[in-house]
Amino acid sequence: MSQSMLIASPLLLLVLVSILLPTHGRDIGEGCNIDNSREQGICKLLRDCSVVYQQLLGGKMPQNICGFSGFDPIVCCPTEVRATTKPPQSTEIIQTEMVRPLKLNGRGSLARAKCAEAAEAVYGLELPPIPIPHRKPVNVSRCALKSRKLIVGGVKADPKEFPHMAAVGFTDPGSQNIAWNCGGSLISAKIVLTAAHCTWNPNWGNATWVRVGDLNLAQTNDDAMPQNIKIAERIKHPEYKGLSVYNDIAILRLEKEATYNAWVRPACLPIDLPDIGTDNKAVASGWGLVDWSDDTGSDNLLKVTLKLVNHTTCNSSISDGSTSAQLPLGIVDESQICAGEEGKDTCQGDSGGPLAIFNKDHDCMYNIIGITSVGRLCGSFIPGVYTRVYNYIPWIERAAWPEYFLNN
Repeated sequence: MSQSMLIASPLLLLVLVSILLPTHGRDIGEGCNIDNSREQGICKLLRDCSVVYQQLLGGKMPQNICGFSGFDPIVCCPTEVRATTKPPQSTEIIQTEMVRPLKLNGRGSLARAKCAEAAEAVYGLELPPIPIPHRKPVNVSRCALKSRKLIVGGVKADPKEFPHMAAVGFTDPGSQNIAWNCGGSLISAKIVLTAAHCTWNPNWGNATWVRVGDLNLAQTNDDAMPQNIKIAERIKHPEYKGLSVYNDIAILRLEKEATYNAWVRPACLPIDLPDIGTDNKAVASGWGLVDWSDDTGSDNLLKVTLKLVNHTTCNSSISDGSTSAQLPLGIVDESQICAGEEGKDTCQGDSGGPLAIFNKDHDCMYNIIGITSVGRLCGSFIPGVYTRVYNYIPWIERAAWPEYFLNN
């Protein structure tokens, strides 16, 4: 049998684990001790315990296991991550973004190429979690989506479900703590797409940080691999005026590239019409308020599938007989999208986050069709308003990737 076949064999992993580790006959969900110590854990399938799985990738075998579910090992998974514990050595082949020579032949050609590059990150080379010499990397899928069906209702997002999701943070001048008050979307290794009003806050000043790869902003024992990256540059659309919400779109350029893995990779931009898809639905995600009366946002990343609302109906819904300072011209169909229905909406704190549909050309990829901009009452019959990304593709291409336009 060749070495590559040996590496890929799940039976070998089973044999190694059963030989090397004592088995204690505990079931999934039962309590256990970590590494024969007093530290408590909970029995989970190996694939559901990212901490132990990453340790296996680094070649470290656990001291004991709980048992087996069929052929799948059940391991003792820590209930919290110790601050003194160093993260396991990554065995993933790190991918970085390069400036590839491209022939720009019209509107959206660069965005289309960037989408194809991002789709490559759905697959990656990883060393298999088998402690044998001379392991060779194998190409594996990082896709966590089980179907292309959008889930109706506001619920917690699944791990790795929205790998493009970013939190935008502001540094408190007094405590130096980071307040994650906005959302955004990773569209390349150093570029996050967000709302223009999310680049600055009257209490904390400029947005300073971006976090990608997270699921719960407060916990460290969730199935996530967060990366905090400083913001190097904030680029608002030149026609954004601040008082109104027209042209509410911005680019955040990061100081360093995000590392692509199962938890982090970019989304695509909508290049072709119809930009909003054909089933009249899109999914919004974010850490915003769950209810309009709440004071703080959700620590958990939430998702909700929203019904898209046509231009005429949306304008009728938001009209209250007076001139709105935010929308003096009403909803402009070319540059804005409305979405929502009673009981389903995005709230403050979701600002800047994505309204997305599935990309039809690439497996396991989303198109960011809208950026959460403004709403009246969260979850009311009044739809939320989103910046229409398709309208801004030429500006995004030049603002995000100016290196491709040096001779144009």
